[in-house]
Amino acid sequence: MPSITPATVQIDYTKYFSKESHGRIRSQLKELRPYHSVPDMISLGGGLPHPSTWPVNGMTLSVPFAGKSVFVPGYNGRSEDALLPLEPYTAPLKTDSLSPDLAEELQYGSTYGPRHLVNWCKEHIQRIHSPRYADWEVLSTAGNTDGMDGILRSLFDKGEYLLVEEFAYPGLLSPATSMGIRCLGVPMDTEGVNPLALDEIMSTWNEVERGGPRPKMIALVPTCSNPCGVTINEQRKIELYAICRKWDLLIAEDDPYCFLQIRPADKFIEPTFLSMDTDGRVIRIDSFSKIVAPGSRMGWITGPRVLVEKIMQSRESSTNCPSGFSVSAITAILRAWGGHEGFEQKYIPHIASIYTERCLAMVSYLKAHVSPKLIDYPTPSGGMFLWVRLKVETHPDVATKTPDEISKELFHKCIEHKVLIVPGHFFKAPQSVVSTREEDAKKVFVRISFSLPPLDRMEEAARRFGKALAEAWGVEL
Repeated sequence: MPSITPATVQIDYTKYFSKESHGRIRSQLKELRPYHSVPDMISLGGGLPHPSTWPVNGMTLSVPFAGKSVFVPGYNGRSEDALLPLEPYTAPLKTDSLSPDLAEELQYGSTYGPRHLVNWCKEHIQRIHSPRYADWEVLSTAGNTDGMDGILRSLFDKGEYLLVEEFAYPGLLSPATSMGIRCLGVPMDTEGVNPLALDEIMSTWNEVERGGPRPKMIALVPTCSNPCGVTINEQRKIELYAICRKWDLLIAEDDPYCFLQIRPADKFIEPTFLSMDTDGRVIRIDSFSKIVAPGSRMGWITGPRVLVEKIMQSRESSTNCPSGFSVSAITAILRAWGGHEGFEQKYIPHIASIYTERCLAMVSYLKAHVSPKLIDYPTPSGGMFLWVRLKVETHPDVATKTPDEISKELFHKCIEHKVLIVPGHFFKAPQSVVSTREEDAKKVFVRISFSLPPLDRMEEAARRFGKALAEAWGVEL
């Protein structure tokens, strides 16, 4: 009989890991975290919203068992005095979309989400995107990461291919790869994914050489994309949709930055893939993370009922249902704004103007402090990121060093100057063709985030970035 003694027995926990756990690949963006704590470091690395953009700066909770109400502070709201006057409670009318109620929200609920939240999301989808087919459904999620996880686990088997943008968010690449899904990047230009390149990949697909069937889905971030900051215009979307229809590809429209775009003068937003979807091949993923707060962990999926139902079933055994606290808070906020009208006519223009100001300021700072001999100035579309091409072809060591080596040297030079940027290779998806050294030299980028630093620190960051570039290239400022 095995002995039980007070002596500790060392356990090798690795033998308990699953194959997925052993093979899990973490996002390279996690590697940047230690640099955030370096004194005087200005971070243009993470895509973090500034807390001043959050629409809540404090709250109180009534706690009967404690016999008191407790105050929870927020940004610029460190005391009860910062709270706005409490508005008298008025019960929602039967015609109101939103009816936040903790007695309902804190109970186990439907995986689709509380009925009043789902109804509001459906009304929002109809008002903004107006899908062209009838049999669509909405599913609440714990944010876009959770939504995409549900899509991948519901629609993909290990070894199958997922088409992604040439430069894609690691938060998609890493989990997909960990699940055994093979990501393949589609070449991009300044307007987003190239339709001709997508068509060529599909038309020349060789199942034997690729080791699998043609892809059945392409995942796109169509508005102010992460990392490229590109907004795909209406005509390009029409062309991409036509190619997807030709090859029977589903489209995962991952669109968390939709309402942060520099707003077109003649329309509310650029038309979405969902708005032009006649077949039911678009699964749209929306989030409150960028328009309310990332910690809310709430969003929703819209798509064909039969697909959304399968995704819902995958959530029944994972997130189960949205957080009741988040549902109550967000629906109360939406109600306080005045429902759809207040959200669309007041709040969205407000939050978009904040990011537009930051975006245009960052571009102006780059033009003021970085030589055009070293970078291509980006064309902004809003959101949180600028995708800046480095003119590696002008680097003095371009003949003896690879583009990646030059990029990595610049990263460390930036760290010396205490400005954090993200090298483009963090986002590079596996490619379908092998490019030449000269082609690689023309596709070296850095991602710059303008969402978090104050404007004066953004300008100082641009100044430091310019100095780091000049030193790395061995030129005078």
